[in-house]
Amino acid sequence: MNFQLNYHHLRYFLGVAAAGGIKAASDELHVSPPTLSAQVRELEGFLGLPLFLREGRSLVLTDAGRVVRRYAERIFASGDEMVEVVRRGTPAGPETVYLGVVDAVPKLVASAILVRAWQEAPGLRVVVREGLPGELFPALAAHQLDIVLANEPAPASLKTLVHSTRAGRFGVHFVADASLRKKYRARRGLDGFPVLLPTRESPLRREIDRWFAVQGVRPVIRAEFDDAATMCEMAADGAGAAPLLGPVLAAVGKRYGLLPLPLRTGLHEELFVVRAERQFSHEGPRIIARLATEVGEARVPARPSGR
Repeated sequence: MNFQLNYHHLRYFLGVAAAGGIKAASDELHVSPPTLSAQVRELEGFLGLPLFLREGRSLVLTDAGRVVRRYAERIFASGDEMVEVVRRGTPAGPETVYLGVVDAVPKLVASAILVRAWQEAPGLRVVVREGLPGELFPALAAHQLDIVLANEPAPASLKTLVHSTRAGRFGVHFVADASLRKKYRARRGLDGFPVLLPTRESPLRREIDRWFAVQGVRPVIRAEFDDAATMCEMAADGAGAAPLLGPVLAAVGKRYGLLPLPLRTGLHEELFVVRAERQFSHEGPRIIARLATEVGEARVPARPSGR
């Protein structure tokens, strides 16, 4: 058979593998079932091995099929990357880093990393996208971002496309404005005290909830936030005490006038650098990844307030 491997065969194979059957894949790919079946059979004939086995109404991958799927995913990832590299400019061209910052990561931490990056690479240009992990991690895997700063690693479902490195581990402290801090009573702790918290999707929120349960306290939860900066703004207006990371306490005190409560939590929040495998890469993402680790191991210096 005079057969040449091409994108169409692999694209159809991946569609069937993802959908678990010819009919479902046909609906997804808008290709007739006979065409899909023929393409898969041609690929199997070329490789000389079956790629699927039928189990009931579904098609499941054979061992060979799983190997082909891994390689096919890499091939399409490289193709997507090629398009992005060409559209943005080649690695030797203008340096632009597409950076994702998860909302829960304190903006002062991200700012400290970028300020140091510009000191090392003055020509660096950064396009920052903020959002939830569920938005930024898939964008990274699809090569729409170069690097993501997050408070949690990427999910296991993306482990073949992106990898996560822990850059730092920070102590958590509750802070409040001066008037609310005066009302705090150490003997009661946060029991009945107004607080502002991350949303329940946040790893830190889950740790805080467990800590509340162990301590046997029930604070008054005034509001929940995806964005740490908005939470600080509300805390500065006296709405409640907010959990913050140790490295930014001094900077937050300067900017928002927030003071730590005399309370030890024993809680920690983590900073992760998440990157996708790239065949071609600028130096910028490597600089940001390295500096994130350095900042994660040191205190973030305070900056004068811009408020």
